Amino acid sequence: MPASVQYQNAEHPMPTAPTTRSEAPRLRTVTGNRFPRKCACGCGGQIPRNPQLRYVVDFSGLKPVKTYLREHSPGFGTYSGVRERDSVAP
Repeated sequence: MPASVQYQNAEHPMPTAPTTRSEAPRLRTVTGNRFPRKCACGCGGQIPRNPQLRYVVDFSGLKPVKTYLREHSPGFGTYSGVRERDSVAP
């Protein structure tokens, strides 16, 4: 057997735990719903078909992605829309 062939030992299994970056939810607001869906929060509410409706999608998990009514999303009300400045302008 050639010396350049290396086998992976069972003593060192590959890590299967998610990293800290993938644990955080990747919530995005989406406009327009082509297909009716159910809210993923467990309320049983329907997200109707509407090209102008805004709803929240969590892209951090596996497919199918979780969709929430905007008011039921895990991050609702946490974004203020204003960025704080690090220093005061003269």
